[in-house]
Amino acid sequence: MASLIAPVACQPQVALVEVTRLVEVSPDPAAPSGTSVEVTRIVLQEVTRVVPQEVAVEITRSPLGSAERPVQILFAPTVATTIIASRGQALAQALTAATGREYAVGVLDSEEQVVELMCAAPADTIGFLSAIAYVLAHDQCGVQTANVAVHDDGLTWQAGMVVVRRDSGIDSLEELAGRRWAVPDTASLSNFLAFQALFAEADVTVGEIVETPGDSSAVLAVYNGEVDFATATYVPPILPYDERPWRFGQDSPELWRELGIAPRRSPIGYVLVNGEPEAGGYRLRDARAAVFDAAPGIYDETTVLTLSTPIANETVGLGADFPLGLARDVVVALANFASSEACQSSLCSADFYGWAGLAPAEDAGYDSLRSLIETLELSDEGIWALARDT
Repeated sequence: MASLIAPVACQPQVALVEVTRLVEVSPDPAAPSGTSVEVTRIVLQEVTRVVPQEVAVEITRSPLGSAERPVQILFAPTVATTIIASRGQALAQALTAATGREYAVGVLDSEEQVVELMCAAPADTIGFLSAIAYVLAHDQCGVQTANVAVHDDGLTWQAGMVVVRRDSGIDSLEELAGRRWAVPDTASLSNFLAFQALFAEADVTVGEIVETPGDSSAVLAVYNGEVDFATATYVPPILPYDERPWRFGQDSPELWRELGIAPRRSPIGYVLVNGEPEAGGYRLRDARAAVFDAAPGIYDETTVLTLSTPIANETVGLGADFPLGLARDVVVALANFASSEACQSSLCSADFYGWAGLAPAEDAGYDSLRSLIETLELSDEGIWALARDT
């Protein structure tokens, strides 16, 4: 029961409003036409409310997950809205089947709006976010982690590496002071900003920064002696017999060098040391593997000096007040969906996220990103600008 006051004034207020529109989609997003589906978006809208006289009323909200109040699955426009609407329906249906609740797909205009609405409706929302947007959302209104994306390399994180020539005499981070640095992407968290933070913490001032078109150009610039070091994408090797994964912070970035055998290209295109992993060898996967044919000696003549801290992949977040029991079911249902065949026409499709799976996530996995933000003293505005570029 609530006691309200008679109409005395009209005053604008911000309210949470559901807006449903029809979007024409097709199982094949490239097709000219298809069927129409409803896409529900939650928006903040200024409305004028009349404050009534004292009247006793009883207000009961529809239960979360009912047809009247579906759980909102929120996406930023990372690809075309029609693709998200089409691909997202399969996910919504799978979650309904797994949890017995109703879900509605919402496509917002930006990640900022996704976070804003997750903060405004903390019990009703599931958001698909970049790692840096998740950190902001958690800090702003306690958005929780649910799952983190698994990429086709089998990892839930990404990292960069510093590559130098083996004959350069550079053996430590401090020796990079004043040196020329090849950078493939100055907006990259793992290949640029993480190293800026690392250099700042070590009080190392590098020399000229040389921007290159990509990872391959960066590592070739080191190989050809055009720069002193480069940063590029690091993916750990697959170990012999695939008995265990490579361990970040415990295994050497170039563990395979212990064999004393030079890498070779396999007939099917892999860069191997001592044969395929199932035969006792290593499969090399860092950025240098892509240029092995053009520069067969690149592994012999370059080495990894150090790695960046690992940065989490894209994240599925839950509103701060999302029901605990339902949250547990959603985390499991998302992971199961991402490992199913149905995901190939949804989150895992090449024209959407292209993920290989989803794994449960913990907030502590984003501490390295928080440390980067703190070290570089990035403002919220700067972080959002970075999120838009990454």
